[in-house]
Amino acid sequence: MNTLKHKIGELIPDHVVLLDCVEFISQSKLKVIIDGSEPVDLSTTTKIAKSVRNSGLLDAVYPEGVQLEVTSPGLDAPLVHPVQFEKNTGRQIHVMAFGDSEPTQVEICQVTDSGFEGKLADGTINSFQYDHIESAKVVIKF
Repeated sequence: MNTLKHKIGELIPDHVVLLDCVEFISQSKLKVIIDGSEPVDLSTTTKIAKSVRNSGLLDAVYPEGVQLEVTSPGLDAPLVHPVQFEKNTGRQIHVMAFGDSEPTQVEICQVTDSGFEGKLADGTINSFQYDHIESAKVVIKF
């Protein structure tokens, strides 16, 4: 699956990031999850789906056929890639660091390739390294 994910990643346009490929064997389905610094629209997902289909990659791995779904992560999906943190600069997120028992709510202030700075409720700024984060989710406000 990693080889297929890598090859699909090579077909993704530069402004889009491949987050994951999830295989549902019992349903003969492959879900490709993408995101980018700009919102991912239907035109982008359609172009990527056509590119993957036309590449022949799926025919080699799934000779019986497979349902392909190209989608962006949902609102409640965790942030996993630096571009997602960058896109959510200024927003509140819940961060759960490895070893912590409770998540911390912070506002994303500045993002780098290795982590981000977040402002806590009391106004202090903390640094968070991606490899120390168990999960991070945007706080959804209605």
